[in-house]
This record gives sequence, C-alpha cells and structure tokens, in this order.
Amino acid sequence: MLTPIREPDFAVLSELAGTIWRQHYTAIISAAQIEYMLSSRFTDEALREHLQAADRWLELLRVSGTPVGYCGYELADMNDDGDEHGPPAMKLGQLYVLESHRVMGLGRFMLGHIESRTHELGKEKLWLQVNKRNTGAIAFYRAAGFEVIREAVFDIGSGFVMDDYVMAKRV
Repeated sequence: MLTPIREPDFAVLSELAGTIWRQHYTAIISAAQIEYMLSSRFTDEALREHLQAADRWLELLRVSGTPVGYCGYELADMNDDGDEHGPPAMKLGQLYVLESHRVMGLGRFMLGHIESRTHELGKEKLWLQVNKRNTGAIAFYRAAGFEVIREAVFDIGSGFVMDDYVMAKRV
C-alpha cells in the first residue's frame, strides 16, 4: 500500500532510504557521495519542505504494514530535448525498493501509480534522471517504455556530481 509521507514517517523514511541507498549505490558512486546525498535529502527540514509543496509528492510503500520502498514525484517542465523549460510534465525523482523485495513487481506498482497520477493531472510526459552506471534501473525504465533523451552531468555540491541519463516517456 502506498501512503503519503507524514511527519511521523520521517525517521522511518530516512532509515529506509539509508538502507536502500547503501545496498544499491556502493557499486555506482562513492560512499562519501551516498552519505552526502542522504544527509541533504532526508533531514526533517528537507522532508517538511517537500510536504508543504503543492506540486510534489512523496509516498511510502508498505507490505503487510512493513515499509519496503518509497517514491517521489513532482510537476516539472520538460521539452522534447530533455531540458527543463517546456510544457508541464511530471518528474519521477525517486523510486526505491528494498533489495529483499525487488523482482516482486513493487517497482512496477509504484511506477504505474505515478503514471496514473501524471495522467490524472493532465500531463503527457513523465521523465527522470538515472545514473549512467545504474544498469538495473536503466533496464527497468527501458522495459517500462522510457527512452534516453540526453546525457547530463549535474553538480550537486561539495565536489560531487551526478552523471546521468535523462529518460522520458509519454503517458
């Protein structure tokens, strides 16, 4: 079951994200970058800002009451070149499932939910950024109909960058 994140969920989400990211990203980016990204994205203040925004959603996935994943998405412009300066679209910012619960269809379930929300809000395009070395996620998104629109390097501060593909699909 997907439920919107509430303040009492902040600690659970932060712990869940830490577990998932440390399981998954250590082969892709440095431990220092993982910790930097976690420490900036999952503070109570950052999560509270996310909750207060009318154009962003963050949801926790529970199976039998146990948190096993989460997703986040937001309204964000994108033109056909993959730049963030086009007609309104939806950006998939986060889609994560615990390693123990992968290949159970939970990622597809969350993606389907986000695609439905995108359509409900009258948007025609869903897009995302994915690390170029994250081959499993890239394959997942390709199988779901996403195509690489462009490559991009994003400076995220403290000497770290995200070397990504921008992928998109029409919904």
